[in-house]
Amino acid sequence: MVKVEKRVAITGLGMITCLGGSVAECWGQMLQARTGIRRITRFDAAGCVTRFGGELPEKYYELEEAEFSKRIFKQTQSTTRLGILCAREALTDSGFTVDGRDPNRCAVITGSGQTGYPEEGDIVSLHQNPGRFSIIQQMANAMSGWISITYGFKGRSYNVATACASGAYAIGAAYEYIVSGRGDAVLAVGADAMLSPQTIKGFNQLSALSERNEVPERASRPFDRNRDGFVLANGGAALMLEKESDARKRGARIYAVISGIGLCSEAYNIVAPKPSGEEMARTMLLALEDAGLSPDRVEYVSAHGTSTPQNDADESLAIKLAFGGHARRLAVSSQKSMTGHCVGGAGAIEAAVTALCLQHGILTPTINYETPDPVCDLDCVPNVAREAKALRVAISNSFGFGGHNATLVLEKVG
Repeated sequence: MVKVEKRVAITGLGMITCLGGSVAECWGQMLQARTGIRRITRFDAAGCVTRFGGELPEKYYELEEAEFSKRIFKQTQSTTRLGILCAREALTDSGFTVDGRDPNRCAVITGSGQTGYPEEGDIVSLHQNPGRFSIIQQMANAMSGWISITYGFKGRSYNVATACASGAYAIGAAYEYIVSGRGDAVLAVGADAMLSPQTIKGFNQLSALSERNEVPERASRPFDRNRDGFVLANGGAALMLEKESDARKRGARIYAVISGIGLCSEAYNIVAPKPSGEEMARTMLLALEDAGLSPDRVEYVSAHGTSTPQNDADESLAIKLAFGGHARRLAVSSQKSMTGHCVGGAGAIEAAVTALCLQHGILTPTINYETPDPVCDLDCVPNVAREAKALRVAISNSFGFGGHNATLVLEKVG
């Protein structure tokens, strides 16, 4: 691929997580080191081993009901509606409009780990009497289709499904679309609303979830020695991406630029990363090579940091393999300690937060870090946000079931 422009500008952000219903709310909560993890209240989780997660705020559901007509509500699932609302905030934030532009060069690329899975309460009824819109609701491409329809973007429109790396893959695909010269702008969205008894029980069968039911707010603890699994959460984010020259020409605010991506497959195991960390390390190095940067230029790593015993150990090892002695000088934190794991939304949320870190010169913390793990012996920005005014280069990691790895390189502008 011949790059027409090497860097892609992030001009708008949208975000909804258990921490809040907007970028400002989520960012503010992160800077105060707060968690959105609570006992589940929106359905009966009594039959689940894990009975907590990252539910969206009640006011989100009020907004959802107010924003969507009954017709659209019937035709969509919660993940799709979540993605649409994230996209709306990002588009509004950016000031971008297709008016006066070629809509055929404006794309929508979404990422969702399990789009199309029947929602809570639908499984029995689907067996007995599928509703009129059951197929439309469960289409894997529903989110990208609805966003394109809503905002008039007529370029490429599709959904990426690479499990926990879906959001990052969507951003990576958007980056490639723009730097190849095929398009000018992309709404890149990652979202998932998977919290249900079925998904919790399924992940419990894999021994993947934390079981700290007595203290759910302390359950997500990436890199801590006593971590016992990830915390499933609903959430998503959207990034408005544009050619850097176009963004500067129209005087848009640029949060940060994406200057390189690394995407690859481990080809090892359907649920576990390679214990050596070499494939994760390769992903990071591919991204830096794409950006034309040496490893010692990186100052911050937004880690995948799931809070599972194996993943955090493997990612720590991979960072040391990729960066060598420079790894000791890196700040490495995980937003999942506060948001939980939003699966397809995670990579987009974390890329958006990384852009905010670069813009504001501050690092979000890894909360619930109490007992150091000698295997995860990196600076994880424990428990308190940290000023980093000199921050210029950061990477954001996402690693998904199926061996799907993604690293995004972001740089400060100006």
